[in-house]
Amino acid sequence: MVFIDICIKNAIIGVQERNTYAQTERNRRPARRSAQACPGESHVPRLGDWVKRFLASIPHAKTRSRYQSSINNILRHFGQNIRLSEITPELVFEFQQKRLEEGVGKVTVNRDLATLSSALTRARKLRLITHNPCVDIGKLNERRERRQAKPLTYEEEARVKQVSPPWLSTLITVLAETGLRVRKEALPLKWSDVDLESEPGCISVRDSKTAAGVRPAWLTKHCRNTLIQWREFLGPGFSQYVFPSPRIPSTHLSDYKTAWRKASREAGIPDRRIYDLRASFASRANACRASGLTIAQLLGHDNNTQILPTYVKPLDENTKAVIDALDAARASRSVKSPVVQ
Repeated sequence: MVFIDICIKNAIIGVQERNTYAQTERNRRPARRSAQACPGESHVPRLGDWVKRFLASIPHAKTRSRYQSSINNILRHFGQNIRLSEITPELVFEFQQKRLEEGVGKVTVNRDLATLSSALTRARKLRLITHNPCVDIGKLNERRERRQAKPLTYEEEARVKQVSPPWLSTLITVLAETGLRVRKEALPLKWSDVDLESEPGCISVRDSKTAAGVRPAWLTKHCRNTLIQWREFLGPGFSQYVFPSPRIPSTHLSDYKTAWRKASREAGIPDRRIYDLRASFASRANACRASGLTIAQLLGHDNNTQILPTYVKPLDENTKAVIDALDAARASRSVKSPVVQ
């Protein structure tokens, strides 16, 4: 009996010791993980060195240029030598408010913070820091500062074309009928990217602001006929570009704002921007009952949700139906477009 009691006692003691050991190990694990995730202070990179590495990892040249502009503002405020672990939410908030005090718009301030946040997120994923302080600072509400788009009516579009030089009249048609981005997608167009023989015609956008922007842009009959007239007006072999520079035909046109401002003033709509033609296309497509997904695809936009554009695509029949509906909507208006001369 005594032997049994001793065995039971030893078993209980053994269980207690194992539990104590297990608890000790559990307490040690977070410390070990913390030690692995949090290098010593001397191993945390300084901001100046880190942003250089961060910029070098950005593949797109124009994105690097955009980030470089914000990084210049960031370094001017924080300095080169501050370590990433020393950047706190309070310091980020001070940077945000200081930029506003300098008279910088909320859009620009948000871009600066987004750039800093991207750099710190990269450092956190590499376990150089444990937390990105930018996530604790909310974005500024920039909507009130943003100028809202004002779509043009068919009549307003016709008035602007009537007082525009031929190249601008053609550009207006292309923008209003395809929704292309003017600087990134429309002006650099080459004739090799334009198919005017197929039905419907098509523009192959090969470089864009986003990956979703690389797409086929289908042409209405009105847009296709306008481009055919424009090509005949320029003559064969004049330039590889659809909108060539008049001084150097081997390059594409880049200055469009002066001509647009002059034409829009003479047409009685001085408050409109050429970018409003993109909104005009979207509004007209919406009036033709195109789905939100189809309009996003036509504009070269990523959808707000991640799953929808990955697994659901607009049917070609729906896209063609929208193009046909846009032609019908224009035909229903008794507005004659000027002929390229």
